[in-house]
Amino acid sequence: MILQNSKPVPVLMYHSVGIPEKRWHWNYLTCPWELFEDQLKTLRKKGFESISLSQLYDYIFHSAPIPSRSIVFTFDDGYLDNWVFAYPLLKKYGFHGTVYVNPEFVDQNGGMRKRLDQTNDISSLKTTGFLSWDEMREMERDGIMFIESHAMTHTWYPKSDRIIDYRHPGDGYIWMTWNNNSHLKYRLQTDDETLIKYGEPVYEHEKSLSGKRFYPDTGLGDHLCNYIIRNGGKSFFNDDSWKSRLDEEVRNYKTHNILKERYETEEEYNSRIIDELTEAKAVIERNLNKKVLFHCWPGGSATKKGMEISDSIGFKLSNTANDIREIRYQIKNNSEIKINRINRFVPVAYWDNKSCTRYSNGRLLMLQINSFTGKSISSLISKIILHVIKYLLRLKYRNVSV
Repeated sequence: MILQNSKPVPVLMYHSVGIPEKRWHWNYLTCPWELFEDQLKTLRKKGFESISLSQLYDYIFHSAPIPSRSIVFTFDDGYLDNWVFAYPLLKKYGFHGTVYVNPEFVDQNGGMRKRLDQTNDISSLKTTGFLSWDEMREMERDGIMFIESHAMTHTWYPKSDRIIDYRHPGDGYIWMTWNNNSHLKYRLQTDDETLIKYGEPVYEHEKSLSGKRFYPDTGLGDHLCNYIIRNGGKSFFNDDSWKSRLDEEVRNYKTHNILKERYETEEEYNSRIIDELTEAKAVIERNLNKKVLFHCWPGGSATKKGMEISDSIGFKLSNTANDIREIRYQIKNNSEIKINRINRFVPVAYWDNKSCTRYSNGRLLMLQINSFTGKSISSLISKIILHVIKYLLRLKYRNVSV
């Protein structure tokens, strides 16, 4: 055990752990379960022990003792494969973690689906979708996964009246389907073509908690969707000029109609943050009969005002984000910078900032941990090795996407 709170603690950030789904727009967020298991094997062999967020908080602020090789596992969004793959693998190697959940995405059908440890036929496992309350209760009861808040909606909203695109086949604007069908979000890890409103204008947008929302004229959206229906539906987009035709239709509509659009007020924006955070906390507490003390900002969407609200609600720790960009990467989850934010890193060997990701095996993860926690020569060597590996992988995958 260590008694002083100056040693950095690595906090790992995952989303999905399992089998990458080609149809999923963000499938680069899936860490293949075989690599995840290799990471766990290596960490166990090296003597690491997982601690909870409560233990980490007490270590940072109250000098509580923790194991000398402590590590924290976190999983964002509450994907079904956290139950199917991550949960049984963590349990197998004696670790535990935290899942940050958005209540709007929780599977409303209930029940507990088959897991990796319950079959020899991996192809029989359902791997896409989101966790149910029953699955979360079981993981909490078992002491392997602890459920905390990831806010309520985890979506995007328009932030200005500038139209940047239109809904079209193969687009990546699934969040618009979510916003139009919030009661079905648990079914929408991948988009449902029957729910897409082709032709709907895509406005300049940002994460829902990042700033004030713009409310566009709904009549314009309805007009464009009806225009698509009248002009061949999905086949309309076979014409290479489809975008310019829709741009022209927008100009015509604006010429003959007074737009009913507005921006959210500062008061409305602050109230929305309060509602999102308090409702998410209350829903999780009610369904899991527990106290929710930790919060993760979706997409790093924290703001100064948002953090004030988060603190007033009673959250002990949240994740680092762009609101503290100047010190974000200096935070080492210890007492050197005493702040109620945790700095996490994703165990990836390569990411092109778009869609091509290669997750770390156990040995590469150890280099990342050493790079994060140390100030010694060995830490410097680890950083150099990682830079070389990333450079070589960049050369290998520069023309590859997944």
